[in-house]
Amino acid sequence: MARVLIVDDEEVARISLAEILRLEGYSIKAVGSGQAAVDLLRTTNFDVMILDLKMPGMSGMDVLRALIDTMDDLKIIVLTAHGTMDSAIQALRYQVHDYLLKPVLPEQVIDSIESALKARQAEKNGRAEAGGMNLRFFKLPEGAVIDFNKRTITWKNGLINLTPTEARLMSVLVESIGQLISHSELVQSCQGYKVDNEEAAKILRPVVSRLRQKLSELPGWDEWIKNVRGSGYVLELPRIDN
Repeated sequence: MARVLIVDDEEVARISLAEILRLEGYSIKAVGSGQAAVDLLRTTNFDVMILDLKMPGMSGMDVLRALIDTMDDLKIIVLTAHGTMDSAIQALRYQVHDYLLKPVLPEQVIDSIESALKARQAEKNGRAEAGGMNLRFFKLPEGAVIDFNKRTITWKNGLINLTPTEARLMSVLVESIGQLISHSELVQSCQGYKVDNEEAAKILRPVVSRLRQKLSELPGWDEWIKNVRGSGYVLELPRIDN
């Protein structure tokens, strides 16, 4: 049974949607604030979250910012009466699966949940297949080692923890060392959805920036992740034995 979290400060809307989805066979938990959602997600796993944007206190965007690097398998559907182009673009950058405007038919919400669950399963299957083909460990210069399962980079006197997105990005780049990978290909490989190259570049920019900042702690770091303007990224490493 799929587990769905509803986050909406409007009580009537929250309760009505919860009852509709329970009748469809989903396991439902509904909360009335962004902070309650973040607190709950620290202790409980869900498959899909339906998130309102405009809420007092912690807004929906604040929730997305809090979750972006931690909720790897959670699919998020924005459901808002206050949609704008800016918020839609920002939501996409935070890996939102779908963006729905109120009022919305129950069938649309159900279709969106089913689409999110299928995407979630496809990503899991893809990771499982990759796990059988790709390296769990990868050696970097100066004795540093990436453990993709633990999402860590270790060396003699140091440890870097990677977010799920950062680890997937490094994995894709490692698999194609020296080859240019387009922005859109990277987003699809790392996040599981398709966008054009221009929008993908915007999504990747903060992720790559944070990753580079972390990697700068490594011995021998030399800006290995190269940006080919308007095209994509390439990982260039000195020759090492793996």
